[in-house]
Parts: sequence; structure tokens; C-alpha cells
Amino acid sequence: MAMQKFASIADYDASRTPEALAALDTVRALIADLVPDAAEREERFSYDLPTLFVRGKRIVHYAGWAEHLALYPVPESPPDDPNLREDLAPFIKGKGTLHFPYAGGLPSPLISRVISAHLTRALG
Repeated sequence: MAMQKFASIADYDASRTPEALAALDTVRALIADLVPDAAEREERFSYDLPTLFVRGKRIVHYAGWAEHLALYPVPESPPDDPNLREDLAPFIKGKGTLHFPYAGGLPSPLISRVISAHLTRALG
């Protein structure tokens, strides 16, 4: 089944459930905390998924699905967070996907670590 294509991030958001939209808002708030200069960050589609770009570099993809928030890809543990991959183990689904179920609430500190690891990888 092909993924639905959206004309804009707003259209994508409008198609999400309230739980998914709340999760996406959480990710966007974490991104804003990690990259406070709005001029450096951009949200646009890549591989038909909302994606964070910083200074033109693709950082992380995210999606609000019916039952979970997904982040792509699974990052390697950076030198300053050597236990990240181990802490992510319960959330790894498939080869390169993290699933964070909405039930029980999102682990925002862990999601922030994922985004940070991707920022370190892409920007040094």
C-alpha cells in the first residue's frame, strides 16, 4: 500500500488523529528546544514523511500513526550518549524504525535524545 501524499504539512496534520497530532506537537516542541533558531530549521516532506532539516541537512523523519509516533531512522549511540541504543531497544521495530505507543504517554526525554543524536551525526 502506497503512502498518501500531502500537499503541505498542514494537510498532513489535519489528517491525523488527536493523539497523533499531540505527539507531533511534542516532537516539534522538542525540536524547537534543541534548535532554538527558527531560521536554521525547516519542516518539509522527505520520503513522504514530515522531516526536520537543519541548515539544509536532513535530520530525522517522524510520523503520527493511529497507535504510535514513529521516528526514522534509529540512530547510533553518539559518544556523549553511549547508552542510547540500549535504551531504545524496546522501541525498535524493523530495521530502522522507532515506535513510541501513545498509550502511557511519550518518553519525551528519550525522544529528545534521539533527535540530539541525529543532530550530532548530521552537524557534528
